[in-house]
Amino acid sequence: MDTARSVVKDVTAHWKKPGKGNFVSYKEVLNLGLGGMGQNFVTFMTGYLGLSAGNTLLGSTLGLRPMHLQYMAMVQTVMGIFFCILRGKIVDNTRTRYGRFRPYIALMGFPIVLLTAIFIFLPFETMTYTSKLIATFAFAISVSMVLPLFTDTYGELQTVITPNSEERTKVLAINAIIFSAAPTITGFITPLLTQLTGGYTDIRTYRYIVVPIAVLGVGMNLFTAFGCKERVVTSQSYVQKVGVLEGVKEIYRNKHWWLRTVAGWIGFLEGACGVIFGWVYIYGTQDMGTYAVLNTVLGTASGIAMVITPFLMKRLSNRTLLLVHNGLNVVFVTLMAFTFRIPILFFIFLYLNSLVNALSIVYGQAMHSEVKDYQQYISGKRMDFMFGVAGLIGTPVTMLTGLVIPYVYECMGLTTNYDILYDPYVRNTMFYILCVLSIVGAVINLIPFAFYSLSREKHRNIIKVLRYRALFDDYEEDCLTSEEIVLAIDGIREGYRIVNAPDPDMKALKAAVQEAKALPHANSEEKAARKQAIQSARKAISDGKKLIEQKGAVVILMDELSKFTNPEMIYRVHRAQDMLAIGLTHLSGMSDSVLEQAKALPAGTKQEKDTRKFEISRAKAMLRMARRIRRHYPEGIQEPDPATLKAALDMPCNTKQERKARAAAVKAAERELQIFHKCVKPWQDAAKLVRDERVSRTIYPEIEKMYDQARDEVEQMDAAPAVAGKGI
Repeated sequence: MDTARSVVKDVTAHWKKPGKGNFVSYKEVLNLGLGGMGQNFVTFMTGYLGLSAGNTLLGSTLGLRPMHLQYMAMVQTVMGIFFCILRGKIVDNTRTRYGRFRPYIALMGFPIVLLTAIFIFLPFETMTYTSKLIATFAFAISVSMVLPLFTDTYGELQTVITPNSEERTKVLAINAIIFSAAPTITGFITPLLTQLTGGYTDIRTYRYIVVPIAVLGVGMNLFTAFGCKERVVTSQSYVQKVGVLEGVKEIYRNKHWWLRTVAGWIGFLEGACGVIFGWVYIYGTQDMGTYAVLNTVLGTASGIAMVITPFLMKRLSNRTLLLVHNGLNVVFVTLMAFTFRIPILFFIFLYLNSLVNALSIVYGQAMHSEVKDYQQYISGKRMDFMFGVAGLIGTPVTMLTGLVIPYVYECMGLTTNYDILYDPYVRNTMFYILCVLSIVGAVINLIPFAFYSLSREKHRNIIKVLRYRALFDDYEEDCLTSEEIVLAIDGIREGYRIVNAPDPDMKALKAAVQEAKALPHANSEEKAARKQAIQSARKAISDGKKLIEQKGAVVILMDELSKFTNPEMIYRVHRAQDMLAIGLTHLSGMSDSVLEQAKALPAGTKQEKDTRKFEISRAKAMLRMARRIRRHYPEGIQEPDPATLKAALDMPCNTKQERKARAAAVKAAERELQIFHKCVKPWQDAAKLVRDERVSRTIYPEIEKMYDQARDEVEQMDAAPAVAGKGI
């Protein structure tokens, strides 16, 4: 009862204004969840239309062969490479007052539902097999162009709704509880309604049940589009400039991205048993009433998982929770393999398996957020959709592995005749094989995460570094806020406290537990004293372990604060100063002698090898820069005036003509800036390095002097009603 009261009190107190240290109000969390329900209603529809071997509509209803579906999926994958690159470039360079993701969340659902409705209402009854193939392929390609702009932007919005890792976990968990109601609703209503439309193998089910649910979803999605904010830890003057090749090359330096990506490649079999539950009732018992009830019960598994995930993540690291999840997945799928002939017993293990799988909804998104923050830390650039472009490197792998399940289906005789699934022998044999494949997939999926090392404490220090870097840009642009100052300096001071804290003597702390256990406990007072002593000793061990972890992670922050005292970095700063001394107008005069001089440097010691490698890389970059300047600025380079873009953005846009003129002016100004940035990137990087060294030495002490006043202002803002969070 007390817990319930505290929850109600917390929600009402922070309905519109987030709590201290947080960024997201409960109202915004609700808007995020309602939009997530809408997303689920739309993807519920598109899921029935995917080019998958287990697709009931395309396979059983339209009669398309599994291998034909897979061949089309492979072509779709190849074409998706170009779509993905285009989407990555567009979204990661989007700049609107509503953010990068929300405009796409608001608009992209409408064409998806329209295209789907057109496809489903085609006269398939009178069409030839070839015509069905062509129509299906045309629809699949059309939707694949725009669907990620609708679904992926919602996922990316969740990663930037708050920079606070602990708050993000809480938000993701509450959000998942809300939006997970969508599959529960559709899982109960749809099987019941299919009894009126002829079942899942009848086209009317998709026309008169699935499409209307998707239309409702598009409307609900607007809660997220207009009721949430994007919050990214960058300077307020930050302007996103990410080239496709540049962004992809940076992501390929991200070891944590590689581990998660490889896990996806080699764990492709893990979901092989996903069709069994539906097929048991569609082709086995054919009891849609029981199926509806069990579907509804199955939906509660994700709700329970959402409640317990934050507690599990607090006690376990993301990596440990993932390993536990996959281990339990192996156990439950194994039990499913031996019980699918007994539907109720099979359902119990399916429920448990669904529960542990649902844990990844929260921790998987949290891990994705942390990997993106790590990317910003190592590259200095914020990239979101470019991760999808980088993932295209695995296209050949996914195309080949995608053939496995359809091949298994056709080897079992499942081609255009899905009626063979009514045969218990065929159905049960296929189910057993699919369970074995899922077990193998779950086991090998564990391997990469044995090397995953991005802990919660490391992520906290990465956020501190990003805040520290953002201070200087905002200081020089005169847009530094009190909240930024307090968050950054509090984090830095905490880092120094951790560094200066004495190392815990774990041997002595463990001995203290044994001493506490040895205390007399003859009467109640002694028992209470002994119990208190044991608890205190164990807490000291827990605190010691936490301090050791913090000391290991705080190195990230300390390296950032002291990086300009590093001899290698000092050398790079000097070389950057040499480049700036050449002057912008003389950069096009670089000759091949620069590279020849770099290659002629000695390489006897490790330090000499590192210096030679750096100089060769620097020389190549300077030569590329010179060639680009000569190509784009044959009459001499001149830096564009940033005021031109600002003036274009400030142009009126009330009428159609004004909007057209403004769009053309903005496009021309941005293109001029992009060409300039692309040409002189090494020169700009050198200028930024020199600037960072200067401001860390001279400006940070000035910002520290502003701390006390900033703290007072933040406390005053916390005490007064305010708009929730700061969005960028």
